[in-house]
Amino acid sequence: MSSGETGVPQATARGVRRRLSPEEILLAVLVALSLAGVAVMDFSQRYGLWYWLAMAPVFGGVSIYGGWARARRHGESAPAILRVQLLHWITLILAVLLVYVLQQTGRLTDEDAGFVALLALALTTFLAGVHFDWRFCVLGVVLGITLAGAALVTDFFWILLVPALLAGALFVFWKWRRA
Repeated sequence: MSSGETGVPQATARGVRRRLSPEEILLAVLVALSLAGVAVMDFSQRYGLWYWLAMAPVFGGVSIYGGWARARRHGESAPAILRVQLLHWITLILAVLLVYVLQQTGRLTDEDAGFVALLALALTTFLAGVHFDWRFCVLGVVLGITLAGAALVTDFFWILLVPALLAGALFVFWKWRRA
């Protein structure tokens, strides 16, 4: 009897796929991009604002992809979801552009502008979780904690980040092994 006839490998493969959906993989990528953004802000505060402005459509695209996929699975109106999501994420882009205006007029420093842009992204991401997909709530909280950590422990942030990343990687490995 081959392994294909027992159905065990196929069930295991389906279980792993169920645990690692494309949306979840994309959310993990967004967490990595968020950490990269903190690094950009730490090494070049001038470009921190631009990084977050570039991330707004990326975060929005992942959210829209998830909404579109969910709409297809549940037979919902994809154009309606697309319209609401586009308005949600375009508002973030406009907010970050306003932060840029405040930076250019001298109301915000380069460092402050990057922090405010990250705050806007964290809030918008959290609200996307409230309205569209709960996993974005988690991502919004992670962004908020990242912001607080970067603001409060700037000198020690990267020292603390390494153990946190290792703990996260061990958690993911542990969940993968359990599956």
